[in-house]
Amino acid sequence: MIAEGPGSASAAPAAGLRSVAAPPAPVGLSVVVPVYNEVENLEALVEELGAVLSAQPRTFEVILVDDGSTDGTTPMIRKMIAERPWLRAIFFRRNFGQTAAFDAGFRAAAGDVVASMDGDLQNDPRDIPAMIARLDEGFDMVAGWRRKRSDAMILRKIPSRIANWIIRKATGTRIHDLGCSLRVYRREVTQELRLYGEMHRFISVLADTMGAQIAEVEVNHRPRRAGSSKYGLRRTIKVMLDLVTVMFMRRYQTKPIYVFGGLGIGMMFLSVFIAAAVLWEKLHDGVWVHRNPLFILAVLAALIGVQLLATGIVAELIIRTYYESQGKRAYSIRSHAGFGDDEARR
Repeated sequence: MIAEGPGSASAAPAAGLRSVAAPPAPVGLSVVVPVYNEVENLEALVEELGAVLSAQPRTFEVILVDDGSTDGTTPMIRKMIAERPWLRAIFFRRNFGQTAAFDAGFRAAAGDVVASMDGDLQNDPRDIPAMIARLDEGFDMVAGWRRKRSDAMILRKIPSRIANWIIRKATGTRIHDLGCSLRVYRREVTQELRLYGEMHRFISVLADTMGAQIAEVEVNHRPRRAGSSKYGLRRTIKVMLDLVTVMFMRRYQTKPIYVFGGLGIGMMFLSVFIAAAVLWEKLHDGVWVHRNPLFILAVLAALIGVQLLATGIVAELIIRTYYESQGKRAYSIRSHAGFGDDEARR
């Protein structure tokens, strides 16, 4: 009988079996939390999230996006990650803003369900399970509604209500609290979102533009325990400017010629109308062109009309290049049926 050594064929499988680690369990829920100089609130927030999420059935991860903090938040995150296997972090090189933090977190999220919230402890993690239950009723996104806000009336509540009213009227969305960061999404929604500027305030509007089914749930809003608010009246101007962008994207993202061409044709009709008035004054009253300022207005209106039409054509070319060069679609698919395993057609 020949003794089998450690390098023999029969010994290799056993050694191989011992060296293979079990595959990690798929993540069911990802919670994205942008943080910026929240060292006084962060540890309590992570403890609350761990307690709440451990009690729900889904496997989970919490992604902290450090938006260039300078107050000790960064080393605290690194310490907490070493103690909690479900905690992840993304560190920005500098402060890029909450919208960029949300976008980075959404790109990194592995869960089938993605939740987002602020890092200042004003959003209550205990609202997340109820929002997920609402999502499971067949919705694509559930937005939080801070109906009873714990903020200053003059600096926060009144400007927020005015901004929400303007945005609802301008975009047609029915969401009451567009500034609430506590939301729950299906992953396919967050993967299609592309956020820039201060667009995190318009996530509900952008999702609605995609055709997502959105529900709204009243959530608890707590007073800030520590630290200082990163918001102010100055951001209201940015919100109004971003609203113009959102309105354009919602209505004319794939057909910019409609808005530029429509304005251009309108200016040309105005030019013809003014030119007719100039001709009438010449024939009826004997007013020569060089003495009539309306003639200059007619020429100016015609030039503006041509420029607007040219801008619309250029915008159409840019839109087509944007979609076709990257293989993007100008529509959003909810699901498929009857295709079997034919992934090539999806």
